[in-house]
Parts: sequence; structure tokens; C-alpha cells
Amino acid sequence: MKSIFDLVTAKNIAQYWIEKNVNEQPLLGETLFPAVREIGIKLEWIKGAKNQPVGLRLAAYDTKAIRRDRQGFEEYSTKMPFFKESMYIDEELRQNLNTLMQTNNEQMINQILTKIFDDEITLLKATRVTLERMRMEALTAGTITMASNGQAYDYDYGVPADQKVDVTTVWSDPNADIIGDITKFVDDMKAKGVVITRAVCNSSVAKNFRTNTALKNAIYVFANGTVNVTTDRALDYIYNETGISIYVYDNVYVDDSGKAAKYVPDNTLVLMPEGTLGNTHFGVTPEESDLSNSLNADVSIVDNGVAVTTYGTEDPVNVETKVSMVALPSFERANEIVIVDTNTAA
Repeated sequence: MKSIFDLVTAKNIAQYWIEKNVNEQPLLGETLFPAVREIGIKLEWIKGAKNQPVGLRLAAYDTKAIRRDRQGFEEYSTKMPFFKESMYIDEELRQNLNTLMQTNNEQMINQILTKIFDDEITLLKATRVTLERMRMEALTAGTITMASNGQAYDYDYGVPADQKVDVTTVWSDPNADIIGDITKFVDDMKAKGVVITRAVCNSSVAKNFRTNTALKNAIYVFANGTVNVTTDRALDYIYNETGISIYVYDNVYVDDSGKAAKYVPDNTLVLMPEGTLGNTHFGVTPEESDLSNSLNADVSIVDNGVAVTTYGTEDPVNVETKVSMVALPSFERANEIVIVDTNTAA
């Protein structure tokens, strides 16, 4: 007869997680910083020079070619942070499962297992939160700052200081020149060889679009005064005037203090080019490297590099599930974004 140690395994938890997420839409950060596997825990990447084409230099006939330096590139190297947490099976569920396994009632056993797995995958949900938090903090601040469990991690991606900008008039003021501000920032980047095509903010910024006097008047004129000014209509108008598509991202998470927090901070707009901006790098965890062939533990890898490890314990008699990862975003195109503080006037 199977025991709880045969049913609550890393393989089964991983499979349950995969099936639960088969139709899950990717988070914004997952599309901007797609996953990449690394060997080990060290991350090395190169921040580029905006892909600007530079003409060939003149040379005399019958001479060696002039060697071109990779100008404008910066090399970055850091050790990726390590994350891990574990949990035991809820004692009441554990006892219920043991009792039901005596009856061979598969339907009831599966119901209890579903409750156990739903509980266990909270650790995997936590990894998604941590990863998205890092990606979006890199995007909206140009830095990552984390501190918990006596550990601290700070990383600066080197977004140029002149690309962290204020607006001419705070955007909550109905008389602010929102179109003028966006146009200026886009033109400034174009002068650097960067084509800005899109932006991201949350609703605290987007609500200013529908209350802005100039935007409202323009939309009224365009529609002959027959429409209400909604956020969507304002976003459409901004796109038509500037060529910038603005995505409103209101996803939230629970921070280390137990409070709700936003992935995109209030009063922040980030202008960016098309395409991916970097990658989310996953290193090899100690569990993956050292316990994959262990007789005392079961290890499975999900989400490109997150290790799920289960092992039986004798005191308490239970199954401990541990989820761990070594991960950090790179930001190869950090020089190609503009971080706008819409609540501070220059």
C-alpha cells in the first residue's frame, strides 16, 4: 500500500503546478525579461550601446583593416541571490490522508491530495511574486533592493541619470502638458538613437489622462462632443498623437511586511523601445546540483530553474517541501528606457 511519502513528492507537486498554470497568462515582466538558464550562480551580461549603426572609417588602399572596438558596451558581473523556503503538510490533512488510504477511496484521496498540493504550491506562487517584483523594480527604478531573513541585496543597473526625469507640471494638475512631456522625452531618446514605442504605468497615472483639460478638449472635438472621456479613449488619443502605446499594469503582491504593494509604483511612467529588455537568469540551486540523485530526497525543476524538493521527516512524521531558486534579471537595454516621475515638476 502506498504511503504519504509516495504521493506527496516533488514530481507530483511539479506536475500539479504545471497543470494549474497551463492556461495562465504570462506576467508583464516575464515577457520583457524572458527566462534563461545559467550554469552555476554567477551572472555575467553586457549592457549594449542602443544598437546605433556607426559608419565605416576611411582607410588607404593596401593597408590592414582598422580594428573596431566595441564602443559603448559595459560588462556586468554579479553573484545571483539565493531564495528558499519550506513547509510541512498540514497535520489535519496528513492524518485525513492516512485514514483514507486505508479505504482505497481514490476519489476522496484525490480530494485531500488536491488540498495538500494547493497548500504546497503557495511556495511556487511566491517565486513568481519574487521574480516579477525584481523585474519590475529593475524596470521602474533601475535598481533592485531586497532585505529579508537577515539577508540584503542591492543592485544598480546603471540607468543614465538624465533618463530618470521629472515632468514640466505634475500630471495630476489638469493643466499639465502631458502630450508635450511625452513628446520631449521621446525626442530626447531619438537623438540618442533609441526609438521609444511604448510605456507602462499603473492607474494612478492613467487616471490623469481622462481628467487632463487638453486631452479632454481634444477628444471632445474629435468626437464632436458626443463621448465620455474614458481612460481607453485617452490612451488611444495619446497613441495617435505620439505613437506611444501605454499599458496600464495594476497587478499587486503582498510584500514582506504583509501589505499589498504594486509592481509598478504610483506616479511612475516608464518609456521603452520594442522587444525584450533583458532576461531572467536562473542559476543552479544546491538542491538541483547535490540532491537530484539522492535516495533521501526527490527533486523536480519547474519554471526554467525553480527547484521543488521533498523528503520525509521522522520528527515530526511528515513530508517537508522546499522550494528554492537562484535568480536575477539582467537588463541589457537599461540605457534605452526613460523613468518618468509624474508627480514631480522639473
